[in-house]
Amino acid sequence: MCSALTYPEFKPSDGREPPCLAGRETEKQALRKPLNLLLKGEGADRNVIIIGPRGNGKTVLMRWFEDECKHGKNLDVVWLAPSDFGNKLDDLANELAPPTIWRRWLPDLIGVGLDRISVNMKWQVSRHPGSLADLLISRCRKRPLALLLDEAHTLDPGVGQILLNASQRVRARAPFLLVFGGTPGLQYRLSSMDASFWNRSDKLGVGLLDKTGARNALLIPFQEHGIDVDQTVMEKVIKESQRYPYFLQCWGATLTDVLRDKEEKTGRSRQIDTDILKQALPMFDKQRVAYYEPMREEIAGAGLQTLAAAVTKAYGKLDAVDEHKLDSAISSYLTVKPSDGLRPTEQEVVNMRRNLAEFGYVWRPPEAEAVWHAGIPSLMSHILKIEKKKP
Repeated sequence: MCSALTYPEFKPSDGREPPCLAGRETEKQALRKPLNLLLKGEGADRNVIIIGPRGNGKTVLMRWFEDECKHGKNLDVVWLAPSDFGNKLDDLANELAPPTIWRRWLPDLIGVGLDRISVNMKWQVSRHPGSLADLLISRCRKRPLALLLDEAHTLDPGVGQILLNASQRVRARAPFLLVFGGTPGLQYRLSSMDASFWNRSDKLGVGLLDKTGARNALLIPFQEHGIDVDQTVMEKVIKESQRYPYFLQCWGATLTDVLRDKEEKTGRSRQIDTDILKQALPMFDKQRVAYYEPMREEIAGAGLQTLAAAVTKAYGKLDAVDEHKLDSAISSYLTVKPSDGLRPTEQEVVNMRRNLAEFGYVWRPPEAEAVWHAGIPSLMSHILKIEKKKP
């Protein structure tokens, strides 16, 4: 009997779409708009930039969009991260327009060199960087292309500048869309590229889910498999996860494992009750600490842990504070740290805020005006707890 039971597949570590991608309807709609333009044979009006701290579902959202592009549509989609092409322009060009496929359709003279000596033909775009746009225009006129670049905060600034400037030209002449996904540090990386009009891109902030989205992310997959979830359990899980998508996935996987073990021993209970929650809670806590520690070590390694703890006090139990309150906490920390007791300059405060943002400890969603959110609220509590243990 038990072998016939089915369970939702929560996979918090594989980066694939969860059983239910809940709470992201606004972002989905924003991505469908440029996709519809590509399907009409037109270039997207703007690039799309997806920004958010780790674990909030940027990659999951991009995977959903990749599937949207692929299903029965007359267009190509290429998924890359900078590590896939070694942050080299030539290798990027060969990923976007493999000569073995596109050579016979492209004009002989488009300003792009072609290495004919190699057994495998390769474009030599780096000799004439501006020719990347010519290559893509010729390629996209034959078939629309959506380029999804994940981990874009690690993109080499020189390669990024050429790609962004090329995108502007290509979108005006052929059906092309460029989507960047990255941590809050992506905005600073893009600013360093000095690329034309990048700031006019459509920016999507991907952060914590609202309560309804968090509930649906767990409840819908369980209901689809005939599993009831006690209301008290659901409220506790949402509170413990703080509506952080990665932790919701962890909770889903942990509750499923405990339920499966129980049903193998006792039969078809098909309910996640408070007893299952009691067994799952310490298992989840171990996963949570294991997830925190590498992040905490990164922050500590950059000499920012004490500052992070000071900032945490400014947040208290809030998920977000205004910029003035955040900067005041940073300024107070910097004032007591130097031996001369001088107050820090405004630029020093901004630099420290940026350092925390590049780690995703705090971040400002693109649509938020001077409001800074906690990247992972419970990570703040974890770091404050560790800092208090110092002698």
